[in-house]
Amino acid sequence: MRPPTEIFHTRALQTRLIIIASLICFGLAIAWVKSGTLQLARGSALKYLSEKQYLRSATYNAARGNIYDREGKLLSTSVPVDSIYAEPKKINNPLYVSRQIHKAAPEISQKALEKLSSDRSFAWIARRVDPNISAKIKAHSLEGIGFAKEERRFYPNHALLGQTLGLISIDGKAVSGIERAFDDFLRPKSYMTPSFIDARGNLLRAFVGPETSHLRGNDLYLTIDRDIQHVAEEALLRAVKKHRAKGGWAIVLRPKTGEILALANVPLLNPNYPMNAEAAKRNNAISRTGEPGSTFKIMTFAAAFDANVISPDEKIFCENGVWNLGYMTIKDISKKEWLTPAEIFNYSSNIGTYKIAQRVGKQKLHDIIRLFGFGQLPGIHLMEETKGYVQDYKKWGNARFANVSFGYGIMANSLQLALATATIANGGVKIAPKLLLAIKNTHGQNILPKTASERTQVISSIAAQKMTLLMIDETQKGTGKQASIPGILVAGKTGTAEKIDPQTGRYGKHLNVSSFVGFAPADNPDIAALVAIDEPQGIAYGGAVAAPAWREIVMAALIKQGLISQNLDDTLPIKKMQKKI
Repeated sequence: MRPPTEIFHTRALQTRLIIIASLICFGLAIAWVKSGTLQLARGSALKYLSEKQYLRSATYNAARGNIYDREGKLLSTSVPVDSIYAEPKKINNPLYVSRQIHKAAPEISQKALEKLSSDRSFAWIARRVDPNISAKIKAHSLEGIGFAKEERRFYPNHALLGQTLGLISIDGKAVSGIERAFDDFLRPKSYMTPSFIDARGNLLRAFVGPETSHLRGNDLYLTIDRDIQHVAEEALLRAVKKHRAKGGWAIVLRPKTGEILALANVPLLNPNYPMNAEAAKRNNAISRTGEPGSTFKIMTFAAAFDANVISPDEKIFCENGVWNLGYMTIKDISKKEWLTPAEIFNYSSNIGTYKIAQRVGKQKLHDIIRLFGFGQLPGIHLMEETKGYVQDYKKWGNARFANVSFGYGIMANSLQLALATATIANGGVKIAPKLLLAIKNTHGQNILPKTASERTQVISSIAAQKMTLLMIDETQKGTGKQASIPGILVAGKTGTAEKIDPQTGRYGKHLNVSSFVGFAPADNPDIAALVAIDEPQGIAYGGAVAAPAWREIVMAALIKQGLISQNLDDTLPIKKMQKKI
């Protein structure tokens, strides 16, 4: 038999072993449970935290798409330029650095240079700067100053088509014009891919990304003709200077297709330096609404011909230039008695025009006006275009009816008036305007959806032909003689619309918009155009102010289209046109 002490020690040892084994098993159980919990319950979260320490998403950016004219001539593109940034915490002497930058580039604001003294880790000093400015600052090798490449929008033709092309902000955001209207197509695509980094944030390896060329924006091809646009702007500049006017605008389009060949505005706007021309940013050719004045008489006469309520040989009494109706007095510049419809149109008689409108009736005139497109957006998809205002005919009093008949009491923009005139040129058929010719992706494929041209018969073809004859007569015998082109039939109408004086709330005697709208060749129209000069000084009649500029622009457009040569004869085949009717 073993001694009691030995038995005691043996049992104690066994107990200890059992306790140790139990602890080991318990520990293993806890470890197994914890491992299972980490993997099954919190595995995704822990994996995310782990990857967050060494994985980053690298973003690939590409250039914005280009904009071209109808012949593929570049109008807008993107170029890489430097943006200047600072790391203030790394700058030991911010005052010295600030002085050096100011000496090299005084254009950089003092407010931006104040960031050098802050406790930031990073701060932009100047974005998308001129290469000359960047080079001057780089030459100083300043501590804490760095340079990053960013895309900057560049307009190689400077101010050409400036308001219509639009603006891009310093942050690369589309602000106005075509740039904004078609931003979804022009804007480059971005692509993000995971990348490995080390403890210092340096890129070790990135997963395979796409070809950056496939990410660039789509290219736009406009209906604009750069050469015609240039001629239009130059002609406007001369007219504005000659007549000491506030500004001017012009529209050139093709009646048969609705394609807009030029949208010109003066003062000019250079999108490369938009802050230098703050007052010139408005695209008056499509955004300014006002009372059109006598050019609107085209609509009244067109409605009369369509309703067949006037005949070429009849005479209408024009009250010797003053007609007191009790509720209003209508006055004419030319004090005439009996006039034919053609003479009423040539002399631009308000009295004769209203008497013709009375035969047409309020509802018929209103409906024709709406069919021509007034009171509606023209539809070129620019945010700047306006729709004007046409009051319902049921609300017209006699005074409003009279005013509307000769171009007052109605709000319209110049594009609407140009399109309405193009409708006359197109045999009474209205064609939707067109500014975009094609959208090409990086593979050169045209992705612009094909849509059927909107065609609306506004007036009969016979009414359109009769209206055309009246407009031809206007340029040969009436107030539009200075728009005539030797050897070419020109159809048009002058206008001199009074503007409201903001100081008095009444029409200002010397506040006018002088205009001319028409098309050529009138026997086979290829070009329709409108020219408006805002607040000319001295002589303000549209025939004297706007018609000469219109003639210059349309002649250039016809030459460009190969329809006339530089050597023009003086034959106007009016009888040939009359035989067609």
